[in-house]
Amino acid sequence: MAENQFSFTGVKLRTLPLPRNGRLYFSDADVRGMGLRVTTTGAKSFVIYKKFNGKPVRVTLGEFDPELPETRDLPAGAEPIDLLGNHPSLNVRMARKLAVAVMAQLHTGVNPAKVVHSRRKGMTLGELFLRYKTHLIAEGKKTTAGIVWMWERYLGDLPGAERKPHGAERTKAPGAVNWQRQKLSEITHQQVSKLRLDLGAKVGRTTANRVIELLSAMFNFAKQPAQRFFIGENPAEGIGKFDAVERERYLRSDEAPKFFEALNEEQDQDFADYVRLSIYTGARRGNVLRMQWSEISLSGAVWTLSGEQLKNGEPLTIPLVQQAVDVLQKRAAKAKGKAWVFPGDTAEGHMGPQRKKWLEFVKRAGAPDLRVHDLRRSLGSWMANSGASTVVTMRALGHKTVDAALIYQRLAADPVREAAQRAVTALMDAAKSKPGQVVKMPTRKHKARG
Repeated sequence: MAENQFSFTGVKLRTLPLPRNGRLYFSDADVRGMGLRVTTTGAKSFVIYKKFNGKPVRVTLGEFDPELPETRDLPAGAEPIDLLGNHPSLNVRMARKLAVAVMAQLHTGVNPAKVVHSRRKGMTLGELFLRYKTHLIAEGKKTTAGIVWMWERYLGDLPGAERKPHGAERTKAPGAVNWQRQKLSEITHQQVSKLRLDLGAKVGRTTANRVIELLSAMFNFAKQPAQRFFIGENPAEGIGKFDAVERERYLRSDEAPKFFEALNEEQDQDFADYVRLSIYTGARRGNVLRMQWSEISLSGAVWTLSGEQLKNGEPLTIPLVQQAVDVLQKRAAKAKGKAWVFPGDTAEGHMGPQRKKWLEFVKRAGAPDLRVHDLRRSLGSWMANSGASTVVTMRALGHKTVDAALIYQRLAADPVREAAQRAVTALMDAAKSKPGQVVKMPTRKHKARG
């Protein structure tokens, strides 16, 4: 490389002369080994020149973009080395960070340029999933744990989890595949179509749809310009979806007595309180499990969730009925400074999904087909049956509007709490009823018009 050395800046690089023929090379005085290659057409590329295993190597970092502001930095949370091989547009600051990362790998005996080339030539689905999972975590996606579970059960390796005493051995689902070590280029549209049909027939249509959605999202991620792990066609694209029937299951009045009897007899107090709060608040399972004391106002009887915690991305304040306040007051007395309402052994520190315990409980409660999410639907159904308007019910459950006009409706907490309280009271009355006794649904009282 010609010894045209100076401290790189955007202004200086924009005004460099072009060679009449061949190429010109300039070296950065601030990062040893980093240079700029200039061609007769005006193309300017950041490069690394360094001896590697006794031989000189050249690694192209990316193109100098004169339009990029000099203050622009790499994306938050991004690893500089991930840009290598993507032909990124760079300013001086970004190029130096990438150069330092490349140098560090060269010092350890690894040529990152060859690693990137090899990876993209034959990346496996398992390697892609690790990248995709890391991306979801960096983005703060709250669904990451569920996606990992889906990957292991339907698409990849199933880790050998320690088997609990008298517990069932964890196995792959019927119709599932293990494409952990399959190259991305080897997965075909026909294979994905067969997987969809097999899962739809052996597990369920909704599950089949979700698995294909995950697979498609992974391939789309791999094809993004910032990644370029894969340049072929997405084999999950155009597969189609099964028509899913909306589930309408909720806790009925004839089931309530045995359900709450089983709940009162439950030995695991944490699990029992988790189920009660799921009914009393109508919140999603994940939100109840991640409930924090900092979000709760017992004196104001409200639970405030930020938009990042919710499916629709909008913040929500849930008015708490008296039964929910009672449960939380008892737990608060024993909280001892802990952040989580339900502390547990997950990586975050809260209680994890209670799948096995739930299956055992609903079997004992005489409602084996009831799911945890049906508890959320139960509050909504009992609110509607108790005379609550659609808007009030939607406000209580944090749903987005079913009609654009309702976007402008703004409800205070009191009418929502009142409606939810009527619903919970009706459900608890049903739980105390005798077999065969008809429980009359309470209706909202209206003042007589004068």
